Amino acid sequence: MTVYLNSSSHGLPSSNTMARMQKHLAREAEIGPFAAFEEVEPEYTHVRHLAARLIGAEPEDIGFGTTTFATWLPIAASLSIRSRRILVAPHEWGDNLRMLHAMAANAGATLEILPPLDLQKPDLTSWVARIDEDVAAIFTPMVTSAHGHRYPVEAIGALPRPDTCAFIVDAAQALGQTPIDVKAINCTGLTATCRKWLRGPRGTAIFWLARGGSATPALEPFDANVALRLGLGTTLRDTLEAGVSDIALRITALRDLAYRGLMELDHPALSIHRPQTGALSISLPTTMVEDLRSHLAANGITAKFPGLSHDEPNAPEIGQGRAVLRITPNVYNTEAEIAALLAAVKAAPIGGKV
Repeated sequence: MTVYLNSSSHGLPSSNTMARMQKHLAREAEIGPFAAFEEVEPEYTHVRHLAARLIGAEPEDIGFGTTTFATWLPIAASLSIRSRRILVAPHEWGDNLRMLHAMAANAGATLEILPPLDLQKPDLTSWVARIDEDVAAIFTPMVTSAHGHRYPVEAIGALPRPDTCAFIVDAAQALGQTPIDVKAINCTGLTATCRKWLRGPRGTAIFWLARGGSATPALEPFDANVALRLGLGTTLRDTLEAGVSDIALRITALRDLAYRGLMELDHPALSIHRPQTGALSISLPTTMVEDLRSHLAANGITAKFPGLSHDEPNAPEIGQGRAVLRITPNVYNTEAEIAALLAAVKAAPIGGKV
């Protein structure tokens, strides 16, 4: 049995998505890319409308790119940050954070990591005190990468902030597994890759800008892969038809099954984090990682051991000598596959009581 539990890295595209891309590529080979594009231009254009529907936006405010970072970077670079302050959530993605450090240094800006929140019961009081007139931007994820924590982005968006303060949300780990409404979030910009929970083709991402209109096309690459865009359109149509809320129910049902099973194992070295989204994370000693990784692979199970210090270098969960196993099911997984995961963990040669 092959068990794929890594949606947070790359969800498996549907057969419909793959077939749509293959069909267009075959047509390009027959008549050339320009003639093939003319045949599908209305469908290609409509993908923008589908993406807008998914996040509660207007089509003219939607842009496309290849990755979350590729869509995030031009938005961040367009902000006026000279000699101002930039506030960043502790779980901001590492690549974003490293670029912000460089941008702040070049602009004479100050980058500040915001105080950690109890994301089970978040209290934003400590953040409110940091938001002054000299704050240029606030950056936060909607769902964290390593553990799948849900940031209270709607409450953050409702905090008083200067008119010139941008609020940029990284929704890479949210898109497709939880409903998103950019108006309810009250953010300035939102970015997300489409290859994770949404199950879109690799090399597709979307972004949204509140100012929209003239700004969005300027930040979108001129060249685009038509086959990928059509595949993304198929993914979006299927997702909208199924309903993100119903998709989320299926994902969390599988997650809960895994959570209960792992808790029942009562392994003394494993700490099972209480899940908030479709992701389930397990903390374990780094000395056990290679044995568990090899054992899961030998049993055909694909999950993820995130590089914590690289992915979320300021996250408060980073502890000396501890690593994380991230389990992220999707609608294509089954109860039998979760049972196979639990059996493999139980039988893994990682010491202690099982």
